[in-house]
Amino acid sequence: MNRFFKSKSFKIFIVIIAALLLGSVIAGITHWKNNPLSSAISAVTYPLQKVSASVGNHIDSFCDSFRSSSTLQKENEELKQKIADYQYELADYENTKRTLKIYEEFLGVKEEHSDYIFENASVLSRDNVDAFGSFILDKGSVKGIEVNDPVIFGKNLVGIVTSVNPTNCTVKTLANPDVSVAVYEARSNEFGYVTGFEDGIDTTIYQLPGLSKDSNIASGGVIYTTGIGGIYPKDLIVGTVKEIRKSKSDISYYGIIESNVDFSELTEVFVITDFEGQGISQNIED
Repeated sequence: MNRFFKSKSFKIFIVIIAALLLGSVIAGITHWKNNPLSSAISAVTYPLQKVSASVGNHIDSFCDSFRSSSTLQKENEELKQKIADYQYELADYENTKRTLKIYEEFLGVKEEHSDYIFENASVLSRDNVDAFGSFILDKGSVKGIEVNDPVIFGKNLVGIVTSVNPTNCTVKTLANPDVSVAVYEARSNEFGYVTGFEDGIDTTIYQLPGLSKDSNIASGGVIYTTGIGGIYPKDLIVGTVKEIRKSKSDISYYGIIESNVDFSELTEVFVITDFEGQGISQNIED
């Protein structure tokens, strides 16, 4: 605006206004509308009046444009704030929905296994160097968590606690070859064990080795824990058989097992700190 007031156009506008005022004064002095002097003045000032009207219109248009731009900018800022608020509410809704799902799963397990004692925990961090997806939880020995406590998400076995301090603990997943779980396949009722691949193919993929050529375990079969060994309670879901492959090292076969849970997306889990038969070794026949 300061540049406009200093411009040549604004100075011309001031001259025109001065001329119009002068003409008005002279017309008032003559007191006669049809006076020759009045007519002459009108003839002289008429072009100036047109110019001044045009300049005035441009000024009004500029002011309207300035006001419109300011209004649009304000509305744009308000819309941005509304979008940010909606995004925050959506994120909060998704977090709430995820938490509700976790506790629904927990209640389902609790109803089926009243002997389970749980401790819920949040994932503090993940070991990015570990190809098998180990992670650290925000609960430790103060909450009764011990080494070899199983970790679950709903009815699905995730892994096992391998180290504990007072305020947190480390969990190794089933994808880790250091972890071995006695299992059975529901349709065939065949027994075996599940462990991770040495090369860490995927944090949710592991193997069921030692199958015979005549095994009835097939794609689509669901794998459960047997409870043998006293570390894992019976009938936790380990995963689903994706396919059967022939071993490259011997004449046996092995199953590719995939977890129903993506370990990399876990934020909340439950640690089973006690269950009936914990620490008691059992035989298959039992």
